[in-house]
Amino acid sequence: MNSYSELWDMVKEYCKSNINETAYNMWIKDLKLIKIDAERVIISTARFKINVTMEKYRQLIEEAFYNVMGFNVEIELIPFEDVPKEAVPKEEDGGYSNLENAKFTFANFIVGPSNKMAYTASLRISETPGTVFNPLFIYGNSGLGKTHLLNAIIEKIKSNNPDANIVYTTSENLTNELFFALQTKTTYDFHNKYRTCDALLVDDIQFIAGKTQTEEEVFHTFDTLIKAGKQIVLTSDKPPSEIPKIEDRLKTRFASGIICDIQPPDFETRVAIIKNKANFLHFELPDDVCIFIAENIKRNVRQIGSAVKNIYAYCTFNDAVPTIEIAKDVLKDILMTSQPVSVVIDNILEKVSFTFGVTPEQLKSERRDANINGARQAAMYVIREITDLSQDEIGKVFGRNHSTVNNSLKNVQSRIEKDSKYKNLLNEIIKNIND
Repeated sequence: MNSYSELWDMVKEYCKSNINETAYNMWIKDLKLIKIDAERVIISTARFKINVTMEKYRQLIEEAFYNVMGFNVEIELIPFEDVPKEAVPKEEDGGYSNLENAKFTFANFIVGPSNKMAYTASLRISETPGTVFNPLFIYGNSGLGKTHLLNAIIEKIKSNNPDANIVYTTSENLTNELFFALQTKTTYDFHNKYRTCDALLVDDIQFIAGKTQTEEEVFHTFDTLIKAGKQIVLTSDKPPSEIPKIEDRLKTRFASGIICDIQPPDFETRVAIIKNKANFLHFELPDDVCIFIAENIKRNVRQIGSAVKNIYAYCTFNDAVPTIEIAKDVLKDILMTSQPVSVVIDNILEKVSFTFGVTPEQLKSERRDANINGARQAAMYVIREITDLSQDEIGKVFGRNHSTVNNSLKNVQSRIEKDSKYKNLLNEIIKNIND
């Protein structure tokens, strides 16, 4: 591994993915890695946090180290005050220069059919904020790249205009800040922060739903910024019209600009993401391992990145060359929770059969009629995109071998690239099944 900071980033990322954001920000985010050896890790935190951190989060942190390094270590927690100043790693200045956000740029965002519109719109508004696509509303499931695009927008605007006043927040933090402002009678400062900025980016805006005072503030802040020609970017897990318990006037305003969705990446995009993550770590990952990851982790870009990092850490600490067997072992927990069930396959066959005017039995039969064969190939493609079945396992569903499945997938991919209606048809089937 190039540095302990990379290891520590991976440990904290594992913790972050296993607890809620408030707990992470309170107890894990500010921990400092002081020393690590084969059996013990020394970490520091504020003195008043030690007892709670050890009692509630020691097991999680030790589990994170095991997940990253592949062997057990014992955690020792000491107060910041007891650590020599020269031993404490210096944090970079606040704002947008920290390492975590520096990774998220347009340059390292892998573009594919599932995210191209959101990428293009984000790039455009970052070049001319407040002039087009305002507000920009991006929606999609967790882990598909929404936060990456937000950070890329910030980085691009700041590179073009270092003096730009950009406010990035989550709906949870926004609600907490408003509550504090109301309690301390500092709403003027709150308004000054949010209503005078050049760009406001709010992640997971759906969580303000049902919070009357927050909705009211967002409504007035929204109108103030739009009238002033300032850029607003919002993300959500749903389009505005489908966010429950949120005021209609907010839904209308959220939808008044441009709405872009991000879907799970297709196979080729997943492979490109994996290779990009490996290149970032200066890690040579063989093609067969890249394909194995892409075939088994389909719906979550963040999980794909975590898989690459875990394999990287294992190989680095064990001086090993990455192989499919190592990948299977390192990722066994992820793969166990990602296995499909037979009902999913049945659902896919039913949807594809209905769409193409054949029966599920015909898809599994030996018949080679053009319409049945075309539907069968489409079903293979949909199964690959939705489930975690390998090509061999997909073949067993239809009584075909690996070579037949491979050729079928290539045929479908070739047609997708030439026929936009066919591509949209398959994407609609995938979306309906995922929903």
